[in-house]
Amino acid sequence: MSFSVLLQRFALLLFVVGFGIRPAAAQPTRYYTDRVITHLNTLNPTDATGHQTGKQAVLAPPALFGVASLKLGFANRNPTGSKAGLVVNSGGVLVLAALTGLVINTYLAPSTEPQQSIKLSQLLSLQVLNAGAATAEFTATKPFDQIELAAGGLLNAYTLGLVEAYADVPAPLPVSLVAFQGKATPGGVQLSWQTASELRNAYFAVERAANGEAATFAEIGRVAGAGSTSQGRSYQFTDAAPGPVGYYRLRQVDTDGQVHYSPLVVVQAAPASHLTAYPNPATSTLFVTSPGEAHLTLFNSQGQPLRRYELTAGQQTLEISSLPAGIYYLRDAATGQSTQFVKVGGQ
Repeated sequence: MSFSVLLQRFALLLFVVGFGIRPAAAQPTRYYTDRVITHLNTLNPTDATGHQTGKQAVLAPPALFGVASLKLGFANRNPTGSKAGLVVNSGGVLVLAALTGLVINTYLAPSTEPQQSIKLSQLLSLQVLNAGAATAEFTATKPFDQIELAAGGLLNAYTLGLVEAYADVPAPLPVSLVAFQGKATPGGVQLSWQTASELRNAYFAVERAANGEAATFAEIGRVAGAGSTSQGRSYQFTDAAPGPVGYYRLRQVDTDGQVHYSPLVVVQAAPASHLTAYPNPATSTLFVTSPGEAHLTLFNSQGQPLRRYELTAGQQTLEISSLPAGIYYLRDAATGQSTQFVKVGGQ
């Protein structure tokens, strides 16, 4: 086997197991605080709200184990997994003891109990902090809508600037697809999929290819999406005219036109258990499946024989565009099985 053939098969394998086209990861959205909740021994507390250049609030705990704090609020609730961050400025005079006494707390109103407490010394070294403005951030393990910087516990007085506080909220995926399966049935290939949540989901386009190559995929149907929902949804689609082997994928389309692809599902069509013909009604092409060799005769609605076909087992294609519109029957002389279809359009 040549190297090029091996490479092609390896590329196909990667595509089948899900290494399809994916959009670039969306950037998180940054939210700044917009109000002061509480403050103690803090100068200009509102200067730490928003995103203001050249301004800062100043925490100034007094000597003899004095404390200072500034709690700020967000307009939105920030979910678990968000980054909570502060930009602080020591002015280059902090000592190690002061650093260990600085704590960041997050809250979820109306509770006054911290959701999470992180010592600043876990996030920044004294050298980094004393070099000027520095950013301290961590991943929130619980949702929050308030953030606080608390300082104190020293004999000597000191000051610490709080430039701003923010939350980086991860961008939600347009659709969280948790399952995509395909199953061969006598009536065709039944595809089913489930979502955990959806955001601006316009529809799913079901695509099929005979060989798994990206260029050969064609849309065979659409299923409307749920728009935006945090609830799980289940979907189904039946391919009534599958080939012997079908490669299926979902092309999920957002309301803004953005496109995302699912991994592939490969399904081998079920062998026919009886004589069937589809689509029904048909216009120009009729797909006929038979469990074995068939000697078919085509009859019109008056019972007059029109054509004869010799078919092998599986699916065959019959050209019927020249037939007048009407009701027709196919009968297998060997088994006595028959099926009816309606011809529309044409002559």
